[in-house]
Amino acid sequence: MKYVGRIVPWFRLGLFLLALVAVALAALFGSAQAEFPRFLRGHGAETMSYPGAPPEPARLLRLNGGLFSFRTQTVEASLDEVVLHYQLLCSGRHAGLFERLSTQSARGKDAGHVVCLDMGDAPRDLRSLANGFVRFSETGDIGALGGLRYMRARRVSGAPVEQTLVLTVWADSPFNLFQMLPADDADAGGSDVPAVPRPRSSQRLLSAWEAGSPSGFVVYRVPNQSGADLVSFYRDELSASGWTIIERHPSESIAIDDVRMISAERGKRMVTVLTRSTDASDTVLSILISEPS
Repeated sequence: MKYVGRIVPWFRLGLFLLALVAVALAALFGSAQAEFPRFLRGHGAETMSYPGAPPEPARLLRLNGGLFSFRTQTVEASLDEVVLHYQLLCSGRHAGLFERLSTQSARGKDAGHVVCLDMGDAPRDLRSLANGFVRFSETGDIGALGGLRYMRARRVSGAPVEQTLVLTVWADSPFNLFQMLPADDADAGGSDVPAVPRPRSSQRLLSAWEAGSPSGFVVYRVPNQSGADLVSFYRDELSASGWTIIERHPSESIAIDDVRMISAERGKRMVTVLTRSTDASDTVLSILISEPS
């Protein structure tokens, strides 16, 4: 039982990563007209597809250096039916202790989610589970415990028949949870935006890119600098690097509530910088880069 107790905090970190996946997908793939390369990876591609739904290709996302596959589908089923399907997929009708511990779900009026570790159909006993926990604690590879599975569903309003929009995310290839999460003042795994500078003393928290695509975004924590200071920094640095600042009036500043923003373009590429100051004298800096396919 002590090993089961150890996995719960780490599994919650896995949930945190999957929440970041959802944020990344919302930022990167908001346009329904975008073209994406087709990837089919691992058994999760079939398992995570909703039965009877129109076939949709899986896509590949690099998040903090880890690889995640994802797919969106619109299905003719109620929100309750979709959530129940993935609950049973994760835990089964006769779930044991570990299946219940490793599955979390929630459902509201118009949306719901299910997240779990898929340990496959092989027989499991306490010794094999304990060995998996030990391997994970030594290596950080969450694949030693099982494959991450995440489903987010949202009711489609105004449809002639009951429909639900389903986002599924899964990871079949090994990835190191320790490397993906930022430790102390070190950077999280992943990469910065090419040709766009980052402030000194900044810490990378999140890096999200679709494989084979020039679009992505990176999030930093910047201590002891205000949002206004960072906007001024990027106005100077981007202009000096050949970017054209997008503004209606010279030195125009865009601020919505506590978020400041500046955008620039160079060739077909567009970069948007957003800053938000926190109560801890830090500023959260987000850089989004996009290019038409």
